[in-house]
Amino acid sequence: MCAVALISFILAWRYPFFWLVFLWSLWAMSRQSQTTYDYRSQQTSYQSPPPHAEPPRTRNTLYDLLEVSPNASPEVIKAAYRQLALKYHPDKQPDARRRQQAEERMKQINAAYDILSDPARRAEYDRQLHEGLI
Repeated sequence: MCAVALISFILAWRYPFFWLVFLWSLWAMSRQSQTTYDYRSQQTSYQSPPPHAEPPRTRNTLYDLLEVSPNASPEVIKAAYRQLALKYHPDKQPDARRRQQAEERMKQINAAYDILSDPARRAEYDRQLHEGLI
């Protein structure tokens, strides 16, 4: 609509009939903006957006603690354990609060590695995980 107004304004200098087209386009543009404004002002109350569905909770397994997949080989589990042990070792933490958090995390990582490094205990854990007991 703006282009019509601009073109008719330019042509109106040469052809007087285009003054009517120019005025009509201005009226149409103002009417269009009023319609949008009227629509917004007619809303009587705020409508809240629909609630977001919470993502499904994932259970924290020993595999999640070691950040490996459930069908990872023993070598991959050992490498992941060593990497996390270096990252969360309490002696490498700068302040006391982080050191305490790292100690807790290291206890969890050590427990996970103890179970997953032993083939019999890992098989039992996988069975319980598959049955949904954990």
